[in-house]
Amino acid sequence: MKTEPKYRRPLNTHQIAILNTLYKFRFTTTALLAENQQAKHQRVISNRLKILVDQGYIGMNYDSSYKIKGKPATYYLLTDGVRFLRDQPYTQESALRSIYQDKRANDSRIQHRLNVFKTYITIKQTYPDRFKLFSKTELMNKPYVPKTRPDAFLIDNQSDKSYFVDYLEDTMSFWTLRKAIRRYITFAELEIWQKYKLDQPHPNVLFICESAQLIKRVDNLIRRELDSSYVDIQMTASKLDDLILS
Repeated sequence: MKTEPKYRRPLNTHQIAILNTLYKFRFTTTALLAENQQAKHQRVISNRLKILVDQGYIGMNYDSSYKIKGKPATYYLLTDGVRFLRDQPYTQESALRSIYQDKRANDSRIQHRLNVFKTYITIKQTYPDRFKLFSKTELMNKPYVPKTRPDAFLIDNQSDKSYFVDYLEDTMSFWTLRKAIRRYITFAELEIWQKYKLDQPHPNVLFICESAQLIKRVDNLIRRELDSSYVDIQMTASKLDDLILS
């Protein structure tokens, strides 16, 4: 059983930034965190993470099998990290409660969250200061998004455009992909967005696909599902490396 640290120094701004990132995206690696913070040396980030692990604010997924497979360690919030965030004005209690389950997350769920974090970093680097991204955690209890929340909600600061964003992996089944597409069409048919955002155009839907092969599958499903509906919404599939937001 892990013992509580005898002494904790007050968290500094760099450590708080890591806790905030884990609240927003739930999981991270050293490399992603370094890229997000534009750190020149990953060693600096590793040291910050180690201190937070040692102090009991965050947990780490890592064992001997990770090294054999070439997998990086992943990090997530622990109870004391959640307790610290609970005192911050920007967090939601329902979101904080859901974080307690992260210590039991399987590999596919963790990787999905990492893919979403990578998507955020890429958009931020490609379009500096242009977009505001709200993660799935931050969208909890928001009535203007589908009940099964998107991975992210993206707002364009230079126009009236916005996007529901989902990251899709190659391992997703036909039915999972169809359900992902169908929920946005149903959401549009019910005109839920207009009830809360009457003066704003309906968000476009952006599917970030893991591969070119998956894009073809998703494009075919989008056409099929839109053909059977009267709604007029823009749905796009793209690889992250090829993403263009006009």
